[in-house]
Amino acid sequence: MTRRSRQKRFLIAAQMVARIYAGYKGVQALAKVAGWDPVDTLLRRQHRRSAELIYTTATRMQGLLIKACQFIGTRADVLPDEYIDVLSRLQDRVPPRPLGVIVGVIEEDLQRPLGSVFAEFDPAPLASASLAQVHRARLRDGREVAVKVQYPDIAELVAVDLANFRFFVNLLARLERTFDLRLIVREMSKYIPLELDFEHEAENARRIRTNLRHRTDIVVPEIVSAHTTKRVLVMEYLPGIKVTDVAALAAAGIDKQRIASILTEVYCQQILIDGFFHADPHPGNILVQPGPRLVLLDFGLAKDFPPGFSAGVVELTSAILADDAPRVAAAFRALGFRTRNGDGDSLVALGEAFLGRMAREGRAYADRDLVDEINRDLPPVLRANPIVEAPSDLLLVVRVMGLLSGIGKQLDSQVNPMAILTPFVGGQRFETGTKIGDRAIE
Repeated sequence: MTRRSRQKRFLIAAQMVARIYAGYKGVQALAKVAGWDPVDTLLRRQHRRSAELIYTTATRMQGLLIKACQFIGTRADVLPDEYIDVLSRLQDRVPPRPLGVIVGVIEEDLQRPLGSVFAEFDPAPLASASLAQVHRARLRDGREVAVKVQYPDIAELVAVDLANFRFFVNLLARLERTFDLRLIVREMSKYIPLELDFEHEAENARRIRTNLRHRTDIVVPEIVSAHTTKRVLVMEYLPGIKVTDVAALAAAGIDKQRIASILTEVYCQQILIDGFFHADPHPGNILVQPGPRLVLLDFGLAKDFPPGFSAGVVELTSAILADDAPRVAAAFRALGFRTRNGDGDSLVALGEAFLGRMAREGRAYADRDLVDEINRDLPPVLRANPIVEAPSDLLLVVRVMGLLSGIGKQLDSQVNPMAILTPFVGGQRFETGTKIGDRAIE
């Protein structure tokens, strides 16, 4: 990438950030004069304008901005509907790259002509995402496969975008003292490069497939190792309905509450029992088959906890359920959380927001009223005593919870995760024949 191209990407991003920031500051200024009721319509229009601007900029620039939009577009539990309506279009409908570009990557990495590997190769992608696109194909031996191909220039685009993100987040942190996303950018810098190594992703998929092999309600595609490289991933083709396509699920007679329950349960198992979990469950990565059976896809972002970390998460969860504030703060500190003034009030409030209210009130994790209460009560506490250090391992858990909560909102989930979570934090370990929900591990 030339210096001019890098400068152009920076200026495009700068223009987007400036327009969005100025728009919200204008509505904020009007609100001080007129009150929020008269400007509510203006605020919604600003949400829509901002979301459309982000969408347009992301599709123009490609790269990391699309990855960020995919996360934002799933957060129906906390973000305005205007953002969800617009940005959810980027979950698996990113403008695809030309077929010639994709074939070029395949032939370069496999060092063979396309026709010597695949008897059929669909030129229309099944999905196109931030880093790669997926095509349906048939191997010469007759197996139906999905072929994930990385965009040839994406590694350099990601590096440039990370640098730009870091600059703008640092600037916003100075302008808006309560809007500090620097921790998130540090985590993106750590984990996004891992998603660019498809051999790493293949190993993650094999491991999770092994860990979940006893479940009849979860399936992970088998990897075709002979044709997998750092930029090309060939796997078993598994069709299904997108997890948030509620109309299609209903037409297929699939119970969306059962889907929400399975999702909650399988992530409890991965995080609290296996200590290794799929860390990118956005709607484009989860399909549903009759049964219901969930198909998990895209394992570029997966996390292996260090020794003892799962036990620390279990202790934190147990302390929150017991409503023991000193124990909650101690558990957070033991996991690596630090606050600006050292007090535990922000840590206790954080635990209360994530699990405490839900547990004591028996409310579903996607309950919009609960989310609204948390959004009202939590920010003032965090502003008074910000969290300045948090472990990357738990930040990924928080990210997963956010993604699952967003999916739950779109499924209108009534599932109380505490009913599923409690056996996992009660010190139990599951042996042959032990029941989890209505499914037995063998």
